[in-house]
Formats: sequence, C-alpha cells, structure tokens
Amino acid sequence: MASSSCGLLGLACFVLLVAAAGATQYKVGGDNGWAVPDAAAESFNSWAEKTSFQIGDSLLFVYPKDKDSVLLVEPADYNTCNTSSYDKQFDDGSTSFTLDRSGAFFFTSGVEANCRANEKLIVMVASGGASAPAPAAQQGSGSPSPSTSAPAPSSGGGAPAPPASPKAPAAKNSTAKGAPPAAGNDRNGAGAGGGLAVAGFVASVSGCVAYATLAF
Repeated sequence: MASSSCGLLGLACFVLLVAAAGATQYKVGGDNGWAVPDAAAESFNSWAEKTSFQIGDSLLFVYPKDKDSVLLVEPADYNTCNTSSYDKQFDDGSTSFTLDRSGAFFFTSGVEANCRANEKLIVMVASGGASAPAPAAQQGSGSPSPSTSAPAPSSGGGAPAPPASPKAPAAKNSTAKGAPPAAGNDRNGAGAGGGLAVAGFVASVSGCVAYATLAF
C-alpha cells in the first residue's frame, strides 16, 4: 500500500515538473521594468497584445518598492484608475504573478498618477487550444442512417408509400379457420385402405373354403 502511494506521489511530482518546465516568465516592461513608460517607448498593452500567454506562465514586475506597487483590479477600476479598490496588492519590488487561469487580468500601478500616465496592463491568457473534433462514431451517434430513413413522399404530394409487407406466416397459420386438420385426412385415407385389405382377406378365405369342399 505504501509503495503504491509513493508511486502515485512520484507521478504527480513528475506531472508538475513537466508543467513547470513548459511555463514561461515574462518581465513586464523589459529593461525599463514596471514604471511609467517613456513617450517613445512601447506601451505595456502593445507588448502584451503581441505575446501569447498560456496558463502557468508568470509575469515579473520589477519596480522601486518605496515608490510604486502593483494592483490586480477589476475592469471598471482599471478604466478609471481607482487605486483605492483592488483584488490584490503587491509592493515587494519584485513581484512574480502566475497566470493560473484563462481570460483577462487587469493590472495598474498603485500610484494613481502613474496609472493615468499609462502604467497599466491587460494580459489575455489563452484557454488551452480549440477542442478536438468528435470521433466519427460519436458524430453519428443518435442520428439515423440514410438507409433507414422514412420513405420520401411521392411526386404528387401524397402520403409516402406503405412499407413492404412482412413475410408470409408459417404454413400452420395459413390454414383456413374451421378447416379440419391435415392429420384427419390422413386417418380417413388409412381407414379406407384398411377396409379394402379386410375385404380382400375375406375373399381369399372364402375361396380356400370352397376349394377344400370340392376336394373332399
């Protein structure tokens, strides 16, 4: 039992390691880090739109912790730069945030003036790819085969032709109601044949008696 549990634990660890190996960490803002972008610099959202984020990837925000922070906010607070309302706040100066679901994440600077100066970011995470097509057997499940579909109406618009008649029943069902069974006819034929045989036997005995009388 213990060895089985260890095996399952090892498999789970292996899966986690594989998932971690495929994840990517992105440094927000590149060399400039998380700060108010320069006039000539690319905006955070322009950079994010060109990046394909996947579940498990992470964002690295680097900033002076005594002057700035990172807020995870709702869309309405993102649009208005409402820094007093947020879901999470980070102020350690080097924040690693894991993208643990698909969909949109909204980030702003914790300093309202910086947010209004475009220190804000929207990250869209892919859902993991399109669903695979269903197997052919499943696609056809529950759908009638063309060969079993109902007959089409006639060209005149009338009702569809009735289905073919079933095969004729067995011979015992085709006997007319009230007719005597075939076995009775066989018995009558046997009785007639027996009567002829008895008559022939009597005639033979009579002939023998007559011959014996003449002989004596």
